[in-house]
Amino acid sequence: MSNNHNQEDFYVIDAHCDTLMAIVGRSMNKEERDPRNFFADNNSVHLDLPKLSRGHVACQVMAIFLEDSQLSEATREAMAMIDSLESLLRFDPREFFLARNSADIYRALETKSVCALLSIEGAEALGDSLENLEIFYQRGVRAIGLTWNRRNAFGRGLKAEGSDGLTNLGKELVEKMEEIHVIIDVAHLGEEGFWDVVDISTGPFIASHANARDILDIPRNLSDSQIRAIADHGGAIGCVFVPGFVTKDPGDCSLEAFLLHIDHIVRVGGIESCAIGSDFDGFMPQGGKVIQDSGEFPLLYEALRSHGYDHAAAQKILGGNWLRIFDDVLGLV
Repeated sequence: MSNNHNQEDFYVIDAHCDTLMAIVGRSMNKEERDPRNFFADNNSVHLDLPKLSRGHVACQVMAIFLEDSQLSEATREAMAMIDSLESLLRFDPREFFLARNSADIYRALETKSVCALLSIEGAEALGDSLENLEIFYQRGVRAIGLTWNRRNAFGRGLKAEGSDGLTNLGKELVEKMEEIHVIIDVAHLGEEGFWDVVDISTGPFIASHANARDILDIPRNLSDSQIRAIADHGGAIGCVFVPGFVTKDPGDCSLEAFLLHIDHIVRVGGIESCAIGSDFDGFMPQGGKVIQDSGEFPLLYEALRSHGYDHAAAQKILGGNWLRIFDDVLGLV
């Protein structure tokens, strides 16, 4: 294995974090009582700008997520989270800016800066129609998870009762998202809805944060047939750091255990189908860990190299596969 490459050669695109919740004062870590200062190097948190820079993260996908208590005003609450992100973006636009297309990600790579790409985790933020989709697009949203675990107007989430998939409105949403170049995310979607997306979509779709069910058999992880379907559409799976999604006993979670999921997805779907979706700030420490925070992505790069992946393969997993999909779906303009 060649050692001509060093850590300076790699970059990361992370397809999912819940840091916007911490920025607006809704951190999952209840010890974090104040809204997070995103520009400070905070102790004992997963993600902030100094950590992203240390971790070679060029693009961080930042999710808009709403609690059950916010759903009665879902669209307004989601817009307020975008307002909060926009206030950050005004702080230092050379170091941290919003990506609306893949050209913006290339700019971040060239300038060694960090860009954010906005996603919605759970289409209930749209309300119960497609009317708000274009408004969210204009405000920078470029990926939407069709459901979280609950049911919404578009489909059944993974933990909702029933065996139905997407509603007619949900099927229209998938078609409209493809039409206006918004990335379709099936993480958290019930399995019937997943196969509805497979039937409807004509281009790549993604699972922003999920692991391999063959390695750990839980509903949030993907079966081999799901992995193959995503790969066949040119999409990818963002392998996720949540300890309970990596190992049966969260205390056993480790970087080595995480690599088993990467190996399996690469084996089933091919190297092009495997990527990263950390879910940083979306879970509490549970004993073991993949890496401590976003500043430690160099440890993951080195682990991939030591595990037998050459530089090109490691780079595809850490960011290249997402960049290819963003090129395909979002385009350069």
